[in-house]
Amino acid sequence: ADHSASAVALCVAHQLLNRPQEVGKLLTRLLGGEEKKEGEVLLGLQLCFDMVDSGDEAFVGAVADALPGKKDKAKAESAADGGEGEEETKPEAEADATSDEAREAYAAARRILTGGFVTELSLSFLHKNSDSDPLIMDQLRKALDERGNARNSVLHNCGVGTHAVLNAGTTNDAFLRDHLDWMKKASNWAKFSATASLGVIHAGHTTEAMTLLEPYLPPSAEAEGGAPPAVNTAGGYAEGGSLYALGLIHGSRPGSSATKRAEAATFLRTHLRNSHANEVISHGAALGVGLTTFGSADLEVVNELKELLYTDSAVAGEAAGMAIGMVLVGSGAGNARSALPAAAAADAEEIAEAVTELRNYARETQHEKIIRGISMGIALIQYGQEENADVVIEEMRSDRDPILRYGAMYSLAMAYCGTGSNKAIRILLHTAVSDVSDDVRMAAVIALAFVLFKTPERVPQLVKLLLESFNPHVRYASCMAVGIAMAGTGDAESVALLEPMLEDMTDFVRQGALLGTAMIYMQQSDSCNRRKVKSFREKLASTTSDKHQSTLTKMGAILATGIIDAGGRNCALDLGSRNGFIKMSSAAGLALWLQHWHWYPMMHMFSLALTPTFTIGLNGDFKYPKNFEIQCNSKPSVFAYPKRLEEKKEKEKKRVETVTLSTTAKNKARIARKKAKEAGEDGAEAMDVDEKKEEIKAETAEEEKKEDGDKMDVDGEDGEKKKPQRKKREPEPTSFRISNPSRITKAQAELCAFDLNQRYRPVLPEERVSGVIMLTDSTPGEDENLGAVKPPSMEVEGEADPPEPFEWAPPGHDDYREGLPPPPIPEPEDEEKKDEDKDSEDKEDEEDFKPKKREEDHEEDLEGPGYVGGAKESS
Repeated sequence: ADHSASAVALCVAHQLLNRPQEVGKLLTRLLGGEEKKEGEVLLGLQLCFDMVDSGDEAFVGAVADALPGKKDKAKAESAADGGEGEEETKPEAEADATSDEAREAYAAARRILTGGFVTELSLSFLHKNSDSDPLIMDQLRKALDERGNARNSVLHNCGVGTHAVLNAGTTNDAFLRDHLDWMKKASNWAKFSATASLGVIHAGHTTEAMTLLEPYLPPSAEAEGGAPPAVNTAGGYAEGGSLYALGLIHGSRPGSSATKRAEAATFLRTHLRNSHANEVISHGAALGVGLTTFGSADLEVVNELKELLYTDSAVAGEAAGMAIGMVLVGSGAGNARSALPAAAAADAEEIAEAVTELRNYARETQHEKIIRGISMGIALIQYGQEENADVVIEEMRSDRDPILRYGAMYSLAMAYCGTGSNKAIRILLHTAVSDVSDDVRMAAVIALAFVLFKTPERVPQLVKLLLESFNPHVRYASCMAVGIAMAGTGDAESVALLEPMLEDMTDFVRQGALLGTAMIYMQQSDSCNRRKVKSFREKLASTTSDKHQSTLTKMGAILATGIIDAGGRNCALDLGSRNGFIKMSSAAGLALWLQHWHWYPMMHMFSLALTPTFTIGLNGDFKYPKNFEIQCNSKPSVFAYPKRLEEKKEKEKKRVETVTLSTTAKNKARIARKKAKEAGEDGAEAMDVDEKKEEIKAETAEEEKKEDGDKMDVDGEDGEKKKPQRKKREPEPTSFRISNPSRITKAQAELCAFDLNQRYRPVLPEERVSGVIMLTDSTPGEDENLGAVKPPSMEVEGEADPPEPFEWAPPGHDDYREGLPPPPIPEPEDEEKKDEDKDSEDKEDEEDFKPKKREEDHEEDLEGPGYVGGAKESS
């Protein structure tokens, strides 16, 4: 246990110091050491899973490169091509001398780090265990199709985005396929966003990405015979959205396949170079390239994006600025000290020059969108730089342009993310109350949530006074800051802070309160906060269909509907990893998602910030034992999935029998007497009428008595039979066991513990119960009940296989085989039937040649909008 703990601590220390080579050496000793102890290989694989969870793609890739055995395949290929493999065998003598077991262990580690196995795990779990409620989208669609909302493109676009977040990573797009007519209402940029939403739904499904998006992707050079395809200057919204979706599929989850990501990046870069004429396709291609090359610091990609930026197209330039930030995220390029990956260290000077050019171009251009894109790009570059970014931040803070000051606030948020720096908090609070620009003040308040996310309880205290500000932008930002910091906690005090904001006078403040409350209630059961979650869900539904609410408030309600149940209720908004690291991809994705205030397609960046909250125990062969269980010391209802909606069943209307009243009987008798008098009937007949009247009265009285008697009898029977029998509720257990794999939320993990008396035990029993857990087998000789991880496939399941090819021969033939059915023999047609058919055809022909009746003769039979009554045309 001490050896394992020291190995984990050493790995964390090297990762903090950005030393991938040292981590590679540590993994080499664990995976392929000469004196291997039991469980060391599993410990090495556990460290690999924890590194991928941190979200630092560049560091993980460098560790994978440091493992031995990487060049075996390349040497074999080079030897097959030109026989140059012999010279390379000398420096790789140690790798060649390793045993087969060590090679398998290195291959397994590489599969975790860069092979996409982590993405397969999350994709398989989210697909199989999705608890997404289809009625939510059905009711939302009906509310949006009502008279007041039917023509509102903003709300329709938000509805599509909500569907994407509800099913993020689950590959469940059945609603879109079932309601294609509803989807086709999107036009122009809404169509771009709707197509891009497929990337959120299929996030991490890299194997089927091209097949899925094939109908929407623009034509490639291969389809045009090798020549670059011609690009139209107009349109291209679906094509641009599909390129953005391709980037979201490969870039939303850390640990996706490096090979697949490189193929997608090459495809997107080709379209990026060839689509400068169309700003829509360029916009989608730039965002896609930024996502697929996230954190790579590739100079060639930066130069290609810079060329697009210099076309001075506002829309494409904004995407190019953000994409450059994604490529160089966390590198600190252009600062006094940079933290570029080892692969890009040789290009450090050129990358620094490119970043300096970006800052200068932001001051020269007249397009606000380009300035905002560059500002956000610079903010992403400063991620995790702390004091190293102070010079750049101070320069942007003192600029006259409010958009650059806006970028300075996000630069502070990224540079000091999770540090809790008092200096950063002081600057942000000062800017929140002193800057003349509303956008800058808003960004400063939201940035507090990033800086303090490791101590989230401090954010509501700091923001409490700002929630009472006279400035609506500050109130909106305060709601968002509380929501981001307290996401998934269900904290009652934070919800109470935001409740008054739900009735604010300003519509977008109400929007922020709805979004913030939804974040707090993520993955909470119906019993959370004294069952106030249910009333909040009802408020979301009523706000969407309320005719008196403004568009921005409805937009907040629609987006909140998706956030509260994100990822099939199996995803959380969490910026921290299992080992305490800040997730680079989640922090960057959340900062980019907040830009939907200015540009709606940025809504889909929320996919990067989502983290699947699954826990799965694996053995050394990457299969999960079904007998492994985890003990949860809490009631099952506390962390249960929320109850699904129920369809309102229309009650059948029963026909009520009419009751004859005494007054009705009197009227009938009076009418009968009147008729008798008019007919001149004698007094005897009149007496008969009176007798009839008395008989009717007696009959009605008897019927009433019978009914009263029946009622009394029924009551008496119920009194005897139905005695108040209360069912005794069985007390809910105070603990339960969780199967493998299962959802375990962040709050639930604190109440969970490993049972060390069972067959399968974790390699690190002291670690927190979450994520991927490598298991040791205490009785390896016994039979195992294992499950395999299978990612979802696009192929239709349950389809029968085609029969084997065969030749049929009639009975009596040499090749005749029993068991095959004979072909159907056509029945001979009767001659009488043929004659009847001929007669009917002759009659039809005769009717066709009969003279038709003119319209003037049957004008009265004409109906419809084409007929004008009373007007006749002369033939």
